[in-house]
Amino acid sequence: MTFLLHRWIGIAIALLMAVWAVSGVVMMYVSFPETTSSERLAGLPDLEMGECCSSGYLEALEDGAVEGPSVEMLVDRPVLRWSGPDGPQVIDLTTGETPVIDASHAGRIASSHYREATGAAAGLAVETIDRDQWTVYGRFRQHRPLYKASFGDEAGTVLYVSGLTGEVVQDTTAHERFWNWLGAVPHWLYFTAFREIQWLWYDFVVYTSVLGTFLTVTGIYIGLRQYGRGKTRSPYRGAALWHHWTGLAFGIFTLTWVVSGLFSMQPWGWFESEGPEAEHMALAERPATSQDVAALVRALTAQPAGDTVRAELTVQGGAPFAILADAHSGLGRASLPSLAPSPPGESELARRAQLARPADPIAGMSMITRGDAYHYAHKQDVILPAWRVIYSDEEQTRLYFDPRTAEAIRKVDAEARAYRWLHYGLHRLDFPGLRTRPVWDIVTLPLMLGVSLLCLTGCWMGWRRLTRTKKRRKTAGA
Repeated sequence: MTFLLHRWIGIAIALLMAVWAVSGVVMMYVSFPETTSSERLAGLPDLEMGECCSSGYLEALEDGAVEGPSVEMLVDRPVLRWSGPDGPQVIDLTTGETPVIDASHAGRIASSHYREATGAAAGLAVETIDRDQWTVYGRFRQHRPLYKASFGDEAGTVLYVSGLTGEVVQDTTAHERFWNWLGAVPHWLYFTAFREIQWLWYDFVVYTSVLGTFLTVTGIYIGLRQYGRGKTRSPYRGAALWHHWTGLAFGIFTLTWVVSGLFSMQPWGWFESEGPEAEHMALAERPATSQDVAALVRALTAQPAGDTVRAELTVQGGAPFAILADAHSGLGRASLPSLAPSPPGESELARRAQLARPADPIAGMSMITRGDAYHYAHKQDVILPAWRVIYSDEEQTRLYFDPRTAEAIRKVDAEARAYRWLHYGLHRLDFPGLRTRPVWDIVTLPLMLGVSLLCLTGCWMGWRRLTRTKKRRKTAGA
């Protein structure tokens, strides 16, 4: 029975397993396109407030409904951005009105972003879209319609401008688009029409991963059971022999990869962390008010902005501060209303650590300059140095603070810890001592190629089985 189950489940999903394996090799080197915070900052012009702004309309904002307010330029106009009950919001600080983003305006926004980021200019064409292959994430829905600005540069740059807020929310290059058709798109089954049906895509990935897990477990069992039979310690020949030997060598890695891929979907609520919302509320002590926002705008209007491209309002310990960012992702905290630099010291960071979780004793805290097991760079940017706090609660919760701004930037609880090891650890071989490149490539690439060969031979055997069955039926019918 085990043999039959393995054979027919393999016939059903062997091609998908092979696609997952081969595309995983590509994903080692090319990630899915994403506009990072640093890329957004690089495309923003310096703040120019001048005499533009009246705060009268800001004071009419509903208290408690202004989340994450920030000021930046929209081409040549200062704007206020925030998240409210209805999603992202933006107002022109010159007029107090919501900017109208049409294709012409989106083209100017994209050109300004490109010029600031590259220092060059290029011809572009703008079209209005609802979605495409590179904007299939659910978070893009609130920004529809999207304006796709295609530049005529050598890199084949494409920027996507939000029709709601005017932000550049996605960017791609020709290199990323080509390799992602061979990497992330087939690996995640991110085909536009399919990914748009969220529940169907989610269930399909989860349950095929379950089948893949069962397929691999039965394959390992059969491989071990058949080992030692025959002159070559295997009773098989041809492709079946290759499948047997690669299964013995790489079956366990196939199992860890397919199981950890299942874990990435957080099925049935597994590994879902509570997130840092409670800590953020405790650290702020109160939400931002319209008066805080008005104070930020007045301060920016009164003081030269220098090389600041974005000013974000934060409330810490009940007091408002400005987080000032430049185009190179440099951050600094400033007091209001003077905008004088107000960097936090270690004593303040220690107080904020206790304020974040007042009921939990602190086991240890220190400034780390190198990544640890949960806060590190591996195919992604990370803030270092960071102030690390470990609590003595049952989950050994960790908080990481940005020492430039005193903001909590990462929380690791029991669920996040399990996800880190059972998904990132197993799926990416993301373990301390191994993730340093080129060590990671030297270890991971041969394993990926071995698993790919295992899946491809299984796919070939399934195809041959189907064609033989079809021929037999034709012969019997004749």
